[in-house]
Formats: sequence, C-alpha cells, structure tokens
Amino acid sequence: MPMRIALLSDIHGNIAALESVLADCAYNGVDSYVFLGDLVFFGLHPQECFEAVVSLAPIACIKGNTDANLEEVDTFRPSSDFERELFDCIVDCDRRLSNEAKRTIAGWPIVHPIISGVSEIIYCHGSPYSFTDKLLPEGNTEERLAKLIAGERATLVCCGHTHIPGEFHIGHKRVVNAGSIGYSFDGDRRPSYAILDIEEDQISCIMRRVDYDWNGYRKELSGVATDLPLFSSIEYAVGEGRPKPR
Repeated sequence: MPMRIALLSDIHGNIAALESVLADCAYNGVDSYVFLGDLVFFGLHPQECFEAVVSLAPIACIKGNTDANLEEVDTFRPSSDFERELFDCIVDCDRRLSNEAKRTIAGWPIVHPIISGVSEIIYCHGSPYSFTDKLLPEGNTEERLAKLIAGERATLVCCGHTHIPGEFHIGHKRVVNAGSIGYSFDGDRRPSYAILDIEEDQISCIMRRVDYDWNGYRKELSGVATDLPLFSSIEYAVGEGRPKPR
C-alpha cells in the first residue's frame, strides 16, 4: 500500500514554523510522520511543539543532540562563559516543559530502522551511530563515517542535524536530510521538511519549503536575548537563514 511520509526535523521550539509545515503536510496528503530529533531546545515554545508532534502519532521519534542536553539540567557544571549561557538556556527550556514531555523525549532512541515495503530505511538525527555526526554531500562526510554508512544494508538513511536540506549519496547509499523547521543554515530562512512517497520497492523524495511569520518569531526571540544571550544567535538564524558569524 502506498505511503506518504513527512520527515520533520530540528523544530527547536518554533511553533509558528511547525504549524505552517503541518498545514503544508495536510495540503500535500501526508499519511504518516517521522520526527528526526531536536524538538524543543533553543526555542520559545517547547511544550507546544512537543504536544503538536506527539499528537501526530509519528511512526518514529528520534532523540537529537539538543534533546539530550535537557537531561543534563541536574548534572551540568558550567566552566566557561559559554557553558554558563548554555546552562541558562537548558534551565529555561526545562521550566517550560512538563515532566511528561521531559520523560517522553528522554526515552526516544537515537536511531530507528523500519522496513517499508521491500526497503529498509534508517531514521536518525546525525547518523545511525551518533546524534552529533554530520552526513554531508559531495564527499565531505568524514571517511570513517562514510565507510560505516556504506556497510549498512538499508536502502535509505534519513537524517537532520545540519539544518541544511538535501538528497545525496554517500558512496552508493542514498541519504535524505530533511533540513530544519526551527531555523535554517542554507541561506533560505523558510522552514524545510521532506516527503517520502513509498510504493513497494520505489521511494521518491520531495523537498518542501514553506513560509511563515519569521519576523514575528524573530521579535519574540529578541525580547529574551538580553537574559539569554545565546538566543541572539537563534534570532540571527531565524532572520537570515544562516549561522551567526563569530
């Protein structure tokens, strides 16, 4: 039976962007959802994003690296100015989330292989081995990682983490990066996601970009950046679609 699956990744507590993406999913007849990690941290509406994603009953939810940051709220001991600013953001997100949300996210896996038709698909955040790995096109993936990916029996690896959407190959292995809903790093400020059309042994991919009130969200972020300086980097990325220069 044909399936149309939306790949959602790197929402980062941006409910306005997520709502626009979900409206586009409905318009395009999406049947099912997979969430590829980084749901709540570095955003202003983590609880709302959690509730929205869980309500979709995704066939898989993956833990991202910033999701794991939240598990350090009781153990993290900052040793630099940057780490103190990071810890302040962790505490802020922790306060905005329900205990149920925190328990649920902490229980998500970092990789989830699924058989779809006659194909095996690996869903992950960074790579099947670590949520901090980066799968990159044009021969730019770390050699060690590329060899591991080449040895997987899966037909397709779906990931996020880099905030740069794309479809490419690492060796003969097909990779789809859904990009980012919360804020992008490819110069296009619009949220991105991917749609997989699966029919027996055929899998096609559609990359989607949608508009939303990015300027309204940028102003929200500006209002908290005084108390949480790291949010100025998120504010920049939301407005410019790329990382803030150091």
